[in-house]
Amino acid sequence: MKYVAIDNQNLRYTGILEIAGVSCSIRTNSLELASTLCSWRRERRKHDTVVFSMRVVVTQAKDDRATPPHFRGLGHIVIATFGGSNIFMFDLFRREISATVSAETARTAPFWDDTLFPIAIGVLGPAIGILPLHAACLEVGGNGMLIAGASGVGKSTLAVALAQAGLNYVSDDWTYIGNDRRGLLAHGVGAAAKLLPDAIQHFPDLARFQLSVALNGELAYLLSASEAFPSGSVRSCVPQWFVFLERTTGSGCEISPIPAEQTRWYVDSSVEPLPSELGAAALDRQEIIARVACLPSWRLRYGGTPQFAAQELSRFFLQMEGMAS
Repeated sequence: MKYVAIDNQNLRYTGILEIAGVSCSIRTNSLELASTLCSWRRERRKHDTVVFSMRVVVTQAKDDRATPPHFRGLGHIVIATFGGSNIFMFDLFRREISATVSAETARTAPFWDDTLFPIAIGVLGPAIGILPLHAACLEVGGNGMLIAGASGVGKSTLAVALAQAGLNYVSDDWTYIGNDRRGLLAHGVGAAAKLLPDAIQHFPDLARFQLSVALNGELAYLLSASEAFPSGSVRSCVPQWFVFLERTTGSGCEISPIPAEQTRWYVDSSVEPLPSELGAAALDRQEIIARVACLPSWRLRYGGTPQFAAQELSRFFLQMEGMAS
């Protein structure tokens, strides 16, 4: 593996990005990369707090196309390689990302939007006050619905069906939860929605898309938010409900409350252990988990199509909103 020393004096293009609700300062030697990331840029604000930083050197390497990632970690350092030319080092203690990438990768917006930034927030999350939660998130009227469940249970198909029923898409497989004095805020980072091949039986329009290999090696339909959710998507919302999804072999739909202890167990079991030097971050993460566990939580058991479940779930929460107002 090649290592390239990064000299800040050569990184003349700078800016502020906003990812999952937190500010990231970026320095790079490439105007092209700065242009690629323009949709994430925002103006610096008064009293702005930069939460983490990223330094990226764009090289003229011949091995220039990003491949599926390979991870290695030791303590508070995580290294991700996307082929020989694209190397990212995540330093959780210093809250920094240092990277070298090829020119091809620098100009490929889907790599940053669908792969790198979700990985970055997933890896750095505990160090920057963000809880990566294995759950989809939909929004209606400013209120968010977190949908969790075992892998393969159908969170993504239900999320698409809910969007088709009129809810706004926030995130598909992972949602990033922040916590401040105002309460919880759920964020998406624009990652592609992932639908397994058998989803085509519920969504015939998938026939116009090609199957691709997802980050975990699964063959899937990977759809941008505009492709999967033309009715609307938002970057963040206030989570109000937690739904734990289960499938049954029969027909019908049952929605029943679950205790906070079960919600907390699910969230606790889905987070990665942190190295000892991040003790303060671990305490902050536990505070977010405790707040998520306090959300009104429900178990959705259903058999049948995701459209049927989406209809029943939408009706249920519209009734809950009416009772609260």
